[in-house]
Amino acid sequence: MKTWSVNIFLVVILFIFSCKSKTTENLEEMARRSSRPEAVTVKTIRLEPSTFYHELISNGKVWSSEKAVVPFKVNGIISELYVKNGQKVRSGDLLAVIEDFEYKSKLEQAKQGLEKAEINFKDDLLSSYYAADTTGLSAEKIRNSRIRSGLNDALTALAIADYNYNNTRIYAPISGIVANLEAMRWNPSQNYKSLCTVIFDEVMEVEFPVIESEYGFIDKDMPVGIIPFINDSTLLQGRITQINPQVDESGMVKVKARFRNNGKLIDGMNVKVVIRKPVPDRLVVPKEALVIRQGKDVIFVRQDSLAIWKYVTVEYENSTSVALKEGLEAGDLVIVSGNVNLAHETVVREE
Repeated sequence: MKTWSVNIFLVVILFIFSCKSKTTENLEEMARRSSRPEAVTVKTIRLEPSTFYHELISNGKVWSSEKAVVPFKVNGIISELYVKNGQKVRSGDLLAVIEDFEYKSKLEQAKQGLEKAEINFKDDLLSSYYAADTTGLSAEKIRNSRIRSGLNDALTALAIADYNYNNTRIYAPISGIVANLEAMRWNPSQNYKSLCTVIFDEVMEVEFPVIESEYGFIDKDMPVGIIPFINDSTLLQGRITQINPQVDESGMVKVKARFRNNGKLIDGMNVKVVIRKPVPDRLVVPKEALVIRQGKDVIFVRQDSLAIWKYVTVEYENSTSVALKEGLEAGDLVIVSGNVNLAHETVVREE
């Protein structure tokens, strides 16, 4: 019985020591793990020479490439009005009609006056020069007969009457969209400066300023992007057509570009203009890769499992990327994500 008790006691003692030993080992392992720095997840790109696009961004105003103010050429009551603002018209479309009774009557009178003057002219030729027509007569004699008979005045009166009558009908001088229409039917035309403006809006121009230091950057026929402020997801393509060879008092150069409208831009609208010029064979990284450390530009590169910061010098910058002048080499693994809170020699792992 004593032997049994001793054996049980020994087994219990051994079990306790065994558990204590394992607990100690576990604690030591946990301590080792906690002392090991946790790796930061990052994303990298391999740096290779590529083309950088130098950007020039300006604000501009859009104008139609062609517009025509449609005047009232005669006075009278507007009896018909066939258009409204925003309506598309084609060249030659009838826009409005001025009441024409008076002008038609004057035209008929002028025609009758001409017929009478022609008879008087022939009578004067017979009575003055004994001639049935102008054959063989000097220019001076013919001129005198025309004056005496009233033929010249009759021809002038007919031309004016015909002009006035024809202008009681007002036609679109160009194709486009109707704007600035204020005239109303049954109102006198003389109450308005014009009937309307017809704007050709299929091809438009944008005028924008460029700072004088960028003058050498732009060239005629260079492509430009036009982005409306009302919808910055729309990009229209155009080309520079004019560069004013003069710097204004504010140090700016005026530039014009022409582009095809998508139907969404209207005369006088404000837009953003973007000019991109390729600069080949540059080390280009996304802007996200660039961080500030100790007041200087820094880019982190991954070397094995460590993030190494390197001071860099930026040569060019646009809205999405930078071109480096010095600091990195082709083949470097540039950290472009997860770099915001990195320090030199932080342990990292690839995403």
